[in-house]
Amino acid sequence: MSEADAVRQGMREIDFVLHSSWRLGKNIVAGWTYQGSRVSFCFSEAYNVLGQAEQQPRLIRGKRMMGARTFAETCKLLRTRAVTMDLPFSIGQGSRDVSPLQIENLVKRYTVISTTSRAVILFDIVGFSKHTPLEQVAQLSSLEYSINAANKRLNEAGLRTELARSTVGDGFYVWNRNKGLEHDLRTWLALILILTDNALARQKGNPRLVPTLRAAFSVGSHFSYHQVEGNTPRGFEYIVGDVTIALARIIAKAMPGQILLGQFTRDATTVGQPATIDALGFLAYAEKLIPRLLEIEVGHAALAAIRAGITKPSGPGRGGIGVYRIRDKHGYAHQAFNIRITVERTDMNPLNLGLLNEDLKGFDAEPAAYSARPVAAR
Repeated sequence: MSEADAVRQGMREIDFVLHSSWRLGKNIVAGWTYQGSRVSFCFSEAYNVLGQAEQQPRLIRGKRMMGARTFAETCKLLRTRAVTMDLPFSIGQGSRDVSPLQIENLVKRYTVISTTSRAVILFDIVGFSKHTPLEQVAQLSSLEYSINAANKRLNEAGLRTELARSTVGDGFYVWNRNKGLEHDLRTWLALILILTDNALARQKGNPRLVPTLRAAFSVGSHFSYHQVEGNTPRGFEYIVGDVTIALARIIAKAMPGQILLGQFTRDATTVGQPATIDALGFLAYAEKLIPRLLEIEVGHAALAAIRAGITKPSGPGRGGIGVYRIRDKHGYAHQAFNIRITVERTDMNPLNLGLLNEDLKGFDAEPAAYSARPVAAR
């Protein structure tokens, strides 16, 4: 048997063991470890793992791969025996070893993972339910193309990005599978590229077949899981958590064509020193990446300049910072900024994305004093 055949056979055997122990989603993987060609998995009931996670966040946070000691402690905590198997290949970092990352990617389908900070976009198609089924399919297809095109352009610019999405019926949540501040900034650039592509499509296409969008962007925590369908977990992930809930709440009040940036704070690292930035600091970081996009072709013309910033509503504000307070259906208030983006392309008229203050007369929100705290409050 060749090395390639041995790897394929071993990966099939791992998937078979994982699937058998998973029991249609009753159990999930809390951790796994390896030594040479031997691999062990810690399975336990989903409610048991999640019930212990508040006191032991390592059970759902970070990679599922563990050192031998942590793995043993995890099995003991969950009162479960490890599932161990021998493989026809060795796991490790050697030239002839299989990378642990390959195993990790397979294990992810059988677990729940908590992420403390990630940028997520929510796109909502305005008036979706009023369109015919054919028009709805065309609009979703158009939006998906814009997402795929943005992903391709970011990678062409040397900004490695892997955009994932999950449907909300009349739109999509979109996020970068890669984690970290740098990758969150690329998600913001993806938002700009997606809206640019959509605006150009609306200019030259049938407006009934190309969606009118409203968009919201924020950074926050969430859980990742793989939905069970039939007897098999889907090959792609879904997310749910604080960030998706906040996005859904603020976009519900957004106007057609509006872009909202939710207020958030997240850890950042500058010059090796830990730091915390809010949404405004995030925009400042993102601005430094804009030059990486220039000269990329969008709509048969090269990008020449991109300017993105918040509009400043009248009313109270600290230091002239313009923020809105949006009250959701449960009575909680969320802070969000109204965003205006101008995209210039070579020898083309500028594209203006988002709404100006004078366009917000129907916006169900009130100008508020700026606060760095993103937490919703009654």
